[in-house]
Amino acid sequence: MTRHVAWFALFILLGCAQIALASCPVCESYETAKVAEGIYAFIAAEPRTGLVSGNSVAIIGSEGVLVVDSGHIPSLTRKMIAEIRKLTSQPVRFVVNTHWHPDHLAGNQEYRTAFPGVVIVSTPVTLAQAAAQDPFYLDVDKSGLPAAVDSLKKTLQTGKRRNGSPLSDEDKQYIADEIGDLEAFLPEMRQIKLTLPDVTFEKALDISLGNRQVKVMFLGRGNTGGDAVIYVPDAKVLMTGDLVVNPTPYAFGSYFGEWIETLQKLKTFEADAIVPGHGPVEHNWDYVNLLIGLFESLRTQVQQAVDQGLSLDETRKKIDLSRFEKQFTGDNPLYVRGFHDGFLVPGVERAYDEAKFAKE
Repeated sequence: MTRHVAWFALFILLGCAQIALASCPVCESYETAKVAEGIYAFIAAEPRTGLVSGNSVAIIGSEGVLVVDSGHIPSLTRKMIAEIRKLTSQPVRFVVNTHWHPDHLAGNQEYRTAFPGVVIVSTPVTLAQAAAQDPFYLDVDKSGLPAAVDSLKKTLQTGKRRNGSPLSDEDKQYIADEIGDLEAFLPEMRQIKLTLPDVTFEKALDISLGNRQVKVMFLGRGNTGGDAVIYVPDAKVLMTGDLVVNPTPYAFGSYFGEWIETLQKLKTFEADAIVPGHGPVEHNWDYVNLLIGLFESLRTQVQQAVDQGLSLDETRKKIDLSRFEKQFTGDNPLYVRGFHDGFLVPGVERAYDEAKFAKE
């Protein structure tokens, strides 16, 4: 199992949950938001565990539709396609994958089936990473998710962690919700046929939808090595992929030094609406500025630790992002766990590796 696939599978197993048993929200629903005339965002349901799905956007022109990211849940992607068909008689001509994470491209085949002539677009790095990483994750048996469900059931039954310590009531509720999410997701996962991008671009690609132009760009590395950004000039709508994730960012496989610069480049666009990779549509740069402040603080603190010759474990103990954590998470225990597991733990390691590499 490669390192990046490992984080994705493990993050599914390590989220946090509310104290209420419920069906899997991510597998069952999304919200449709009209972002601008002819632009609709399909906003994924807020997760209760580490099982997530990325947002998707339909951009409608007089001669076709461009879709940004295709989702994680095949049945929901088919529902999105049905909505698009109600909105326009034009076919989906393009799907743009913003990056390689499966929750943003697992629905590619659904678009290929519904619109056989669709062109799937990404950066070359995204194509390479998807080809290398995603087959393992999307192979139900090789990924180990069924075995993980069995292991979680045993843990819940015994009421103890692997080290023998007892589970709290919150832990028990989380594990129960996690089992429910994974059991709902597994039949969806078995439907996924990995369909890779077939057209790549290095820096920029202008796509015409007739009366509407769409700019597809690579502004620099950030959340991954190949993040694509999509901008619709006539509507002033910007789609960021996981360069922007709300309520807490993901730091697995990220590039902090360049991520800060890439976010600064995003702010040069005149945008009335910003559709992040996860979370609600935004209408100003406040959240992006908060991300920049968080990343700058993490990078600075880690660099100081490396300059002092500290080990990774010693660095983890020195990092203090409590001020930012409160701003991102409030009093929501879901967000607190997400900030820790999805950002802080992998983020310190990534920033540490970057700082060490720069010194060599």
